[in-house]
Amino acid sequence: MPKTTKKTTKRTTAKRVVKPAAVVTPARNPEMHECHCGCRCTPLKKILVIGGMFILGFLVAYLFACPCHHHKMKMGMHRMHPVFVDGCLDMQSVKCPKMQEALASADVDANGCISEQEFRSVKHAMRREMRENKMED
Repeated sequence: MPKTTKKTTKRTTAKRVVKPAAVVTPARNPEMHECHCGCRCTPLKKILVIGGMFILGFLVAYLFACPCHHHKMKMGMHRMHPVFVDGCLDMQSVKCPKMQEALASADVDANGCISEQEFRSVKHAMRREMRENKMED
């Protein structure tokens, strides 16, 4: 019998380079991050806090640093409620002495009656005068 030779092939295995597995960290919410104070702040919380601080700052600046001082005129002319009887001003309803002096010469048509239009013109003239005096100060 003939001799048979057995051919054997050598199998070579390629070496695989195994990369170390990446360290998996727990997934965080992308909107939340940890602040230096240790709390978790969302953008909405930051907007609310900054908005509240802005509003408080605006109110403080308005009340304490307002150059026009209109909030201090609580009992000034704008709170005056004159009474008109039959189209004529009742002088007893005017409490301001300066306004009473100005109204004494306000009767333009010399009929002995101060109409609403004459009252408004005197009131606007006094306001204009007060504004000019404040701007000079």
